[in-house]
Amino acid sequence: MHFRSLLLLGFGASLVLSTSAFSAPPVAPAPASDVSSVVQVATKEQEAAKKKKKKTATNSKTKSNKKTASKPQTEAEKKAAKLKADKEKAAKEKLAKANAAKEKAAKAKAEREKKLAAQKAEREKKAAAAKVEREKKLAAQKVEREKLAAERAKAAEERKIRLAKEAEERKIAREKAAEERRIAREKALEERRMAAEAKAKAAEEQRLARIKAEQERQAQIAAAAEAARQAEISRLVSMEVVQTGNNTELRSEAAVQAAPQQTGLFANIFGGQQAIQKQSMLPETRALDAAMELKASKKPFKVRPEFVPTTVEFSGYPRGTIVIDTAAHYLYLVEGTNKARRYAIAVGKDGLQYKGTVKVGDKQEWPRWIPTKEMQAREPAKYGKYADGMPGGGANPLGARAIYLYQNGRDTHLRIHGTIAPETIGTDSSNGCFRMINEHVIDLYRRVPVGTEVVVL
Repeated sequence: MHFRSLLLLGFGASLVLSTSAFSAPPVAPAPASDVSSVVQVATKEQEAAKKKKKKTATNSKTKSNKKTASKPQTEAEKKAAKLKADKEKAAKEKLAKANAAKEKAAKAKAEREKKLAAQKAEREKKAAAAKVEREKKLAAQKVEREKLAAERAKAAEERKIRLAKEAEERKIAREKAAEERRIAREKALEERRMAAEAKAKAAEEQRLARIKAEQERQAQIAAAAEAARQAEISRLVSMEVVQTGNNTELRSEAAVQAAPQQTGLFANIFGGQQAIQKQSMLPETRALDAAMELKASKKPFKVRPEFVPTTVEFSGYPRGTIVIDTAAHYLYLVEGTNKARRYAIAVGKDGLQYKGTVKVGDKQEWPRWIPTKEMQAREPAKYGKYADGMPGGGANPLGARAIYLYQNGRDTHLRIHGTIAPETIGTDSSNGCFRMINEHVIDLYRRVPVGTEVVVL
């Protein structure tokens, strides 16, 4: 009973579907311009019919699977199959009509394209003829333009030549006029120059006459001054201390002020007025200095340029400090924050060099010399005969001045002093002291007070 109900239900559904398919109105033939639309619609309907057929077949198969496979086909199923076959036939006829319409549209399109190609060929032929005509016309115009351009170029060249000729003539005229003016100016200038030279010559002769007269006057003054100085030197040299040497301690009084203008040998070495200590020199000191100057004038010692006292950049020590660089053979007197006066020195031999800090404990002029006990023990033949001392003077190794170096209030037996062997400056040749050229140590002596700190590097 249940099986019969299902069979009737499937038959009724198939009948309804077939009726709806046959009840659709017939499709009118589409125009040639709508061939594509018709083909698309037909294709969609075929696809829908295939899907529906597949679905129906699936449903039928599902239902038939529920039934016994050996059951005979019913009248309703036959009718449904017939309806389906009719429907497929109608779809094929519809598709054939659509294909025919499509072919007709393609033929019409081919006709139109042929007609358009003929029209295009005609237009191209006319355009080519027009182009040829234009090219002929342009060629003729070009020839005409070239002819006119050639005529204008010829006229321009002729005008250019004419203008160049006129310009050259004007240039020659200007140069001639300028040359005449130049010659006139040079002539006038030469006349003025000759007049000025004559005037200058007269003025120069007058100036030279005045200079000559002044030089003669100065020469007379200098001769008188030199005669007076030589007389003073002779007087001082005749003093007994020059002949016997200095056996006392000479310490001239000093006052810090501007020294007077130097003359003679010292002026050449130290040059001009300097702010140093001016000493009221003792007669003995002045006599021995005069003897030294007289001797130096007869046999001068030429100081090497690098050994001449000079002001250099120097920093790191307080003003007034003496700094001795033994390796470089230089002594520096610090004069400011960034400068010092530099002197050349000789230093001790290897093993006899001192390094440290001391102070100026004493100063003497033309001092007596007593070799230290170490020096006498080291070289008795050389220094033993001076165990009682050597008077200060021209043969004394301490030279014109000696600055005595003390440490903690005691004499270190180290000296900054002059020398009788200036050629040793710049070498390691002393017994530990610091030698200087006599004129240089005199200059340093006047600048350094007792108590000055001395740093030996």
